[in-house]
Parts: sequence; structure tokens; C-alpha cells
Amino acid sequence: MPRITAFDGYLVNAARAKQVVSPAYDSVSPEQRRQFAESNPQNFLNTMRLLEDFSADAQPTQAQLLLSNKANLAKLLDDGSYEKLGQPCLFVYQLGNGGHVQTGVVCEVSIEEYEKGLVRKHENTRSDKEDLLTHYQKVVGVSSSPICLAYSQSDAIDDYVAQLMQKPVDLEFVSEDGLQQQVVKQRVWRIEDSVEQQKLTDLFSKIQITYLTDGHHRAASGQRYAEIMREQYGNNGDEPYNKLLVALFPDNQLNLLPFHRCVKDLNGLNETQIVEALGECFAVKKLSGQSTFDASRHGEFGMYINNNWYRLNVTPECIDQTDPVNSLDVTLLQNLILEPIFGITDMRGDARLDYIAGVSGNEGIKQKCSEGWKVVFACYATSIEQLMNVADANLLMPPKSTYFDPKPRSGIFVRLK
Repeated sequence: MPRITAFDGYLVNAARAKQVVSPAYDSVSPEQRRQFAESNPQNFLNTMRLLEDFSADAQPTQAQLLLSNKANLAKLLDDGSYEKLGQPCLFVYQLGNGGHVQTGVVCEVSIEEYEKGLVRKHENTRSDKEDLLTHYQKVVGVSSSPICLAYSQSDAIDDYVAQLMQKPVDLEFVSEDGLQQQVVKQRVWRIEDSVEQQKLTDLFSKIQITYLTDGHHRAASGQRYAEIMREQYGNNGDEPYNKLLVALFPDNQLNLLPFHRCVKDLNGLNETQIVEALGECFAVKKLSGQSTFDASRHGEFGMYINNNWYRLNVTPECIDQTDPVNSLDVTLLQNLILEPIFGITDMRGDARLDYIAGVSGNEGIKQKCSEGWKVVFACYATSIEQLMNVADANLLMPPKSTYFDPKPRSGIFVRLK
């Protein structure tokens, strides 16, 4: 496992890729998506819009929006923005961002692997979001955002993928969408030859387990959609609705960034009282004159309060290293700081808590502070080993524990359901 399979569908036209391929949807705010979609009517983002992307006075009904998404998809497939594959293909897909490069294989895997736990998850999903994505598949009928899976690095797969990349590239473009202030170089090689496809299939069959790194809701909604379709049309396992569109990446090539936390108020305390309370489980050092902070190791945090940075290092006796969830930095922050000192118990629903993706860097922290957030906690990134340990133990991480960058873009590959 996994048993990878080729798929038929569409590949974005090389001449239009830069214009059509969407930014990473869930990495930008609804307001940013609204402005981008309206300014870029030919972008694939217009086939994936949500109600929250619209202002209150211009919001369509859910049914109207889904039909609009479907119509926008039909336009793109008909106006030359996409090339019909004409036969089932696999793809080598490479993303480069600054000094980081990751190369994966885009393919289908069976929903059954997800149902059997061979595709392991580390996050909870929300039923309302699953409902929305399931309905999207029923009405719009397309998969266009590969679910990202990590696997334990294999020299044999690396070597063969490198060999396939010696062929001329089929697609090469740079995403400069302006929303994430990133430049991401993307390259795609189409694998049509049946012998090459079988070789990749054989190599991946030796991988025992894969790990969801991005796309938990897409995977869960894909499984729900498959259940609906099986009841209506049967189940022999090979139907398009029984497959997930995925991008498989070796674990040693993935780049994880932290999710920082910010708190709206000081819970009735002052800076001195907070520092004193932190002393119970942390070595605390004020960093006079320092304007930025990057945590350098597990168990280290930065706290920005009243224009001052503090370094916080958790004391060893406050970490249970035998527990894969409770030893995570984000859990330590929650259990030792956010709950006992700031009174935040609901990491998902408390309006006093918000998150800053590490990709936004110090500018993201400055932006939150300018919006009136009183304290920021800078975190060290969760490692891929920690993610796998949690998933292998059939446990779940707290929300906003991992941020993978760069993220595969939507609208490069289009597979009809």
C-alpha cells in the first residue's frame, strides 16, 4: 500500500497556468479571496468560492453559489484553459519556494485505504465543513485540489522519480498571486507510458502507511461522498467516487512551519503578574531591544507583550515526553499558559484566541498587534516525526498544530467525479 492509480481528466494549459491556477485556498482570508476572485475572473478560485467570500449585501444562496461554481468550471474547461488528457496519467509534481524544493507523485488512491486507517490522520474535522465539501462534489462534480500525503522516504522511489524528471517538463510556471507574498515555482511531468506507471505502482506498493498532512476535510468529505454514490450506483471499487486525488511526498522533503498564537486581552493581569505565573514551568528571560523572535528548539516559546519579547523555555519536569500529544509544543502552550494563565479552554471556539501562520513571519505578528491583540506566543514548528507518532497512536493534535509550506495549488489537475 498505497495502490496508486492513474486518472483521466484535464491538465491546465501551460500558456495559461499562471493566470488560471489558484492560490492555496485555505491560506488566505475570505476578504482576500473575494478581492482576488473579483480581480481575476479567469482564475480557478472562482470555481471554489464559499459564502464567506461574499459581502453580506451581495451574498448568494448556497444553491446559487454552487451552480455558479459549476458554470465557472465549465467555462474554464471549454475556453482553452485546460487540455483533456485523453488517457489515464500519473504526474510528477514539484514545488519550489526559496531554497526549499519538494517533489511528489499526483495520482489516485482508493477511499478504502482511508477507511481502513492506512491513510492516517492527525486532526479532527468539522461536520459542517464536511457537509459543504460533500455537497460541492455532488453539484460541481470535480476534484482539483490534491490531498497531501506523506510517506517514509524511499531511495528507490526517489531514484525513479529523478529518472522520470529527466524527460522534458510538460508544465512549468511561477505562482505570484500576491496574497501570501510568495513566489512558488511549479513543474509537472506527465507519466503516460504504461510501463513507467506500473513501475511507480510497484514501488509505492511497498509503502505500508501514508499520513495526511493537508486535506483532512477533503478526505473525510470524499469518503462521505463515496458512501452516497455507492448507495445509488453500486460499489466495485474502481468508480471515480471511490478514489481520492492525492499528492504523495516523501517525509524528508516536507517543510513544516509553526502556527503562532495570539490572545486578545490579558485576562485581568498585568505584564509582571504574567511573567511571575510563567515562572512555575518556564525559565523566563526578557530580551531587551529585540524586535523579532524565532523559537530555536522544542519547548521554547517567544512571548511578545507591551512591545517586549520574552524567551520562555519549559522546564523538563513539566513535559511528559512519553505522551505524543501532551509533549507537543502547542499542547504545552495550551496546558501551561493559555488555560491556567489566560483562561482559554476552547482552542477552537474562544474568540479571545487566534492563530498566525508561520508563513506570514514577523509581519504577521506585527499585523495582529496593530489590530489590538495584546500578547503573541511564537512557537517552534511541529516536526513530521511528531505528526507521525500522533497518527500512529491513533490520537489527534490540537487545532492549528501544523502548517506545511509550500502547499500544492488548486486547478492544475482537474478530475471529474
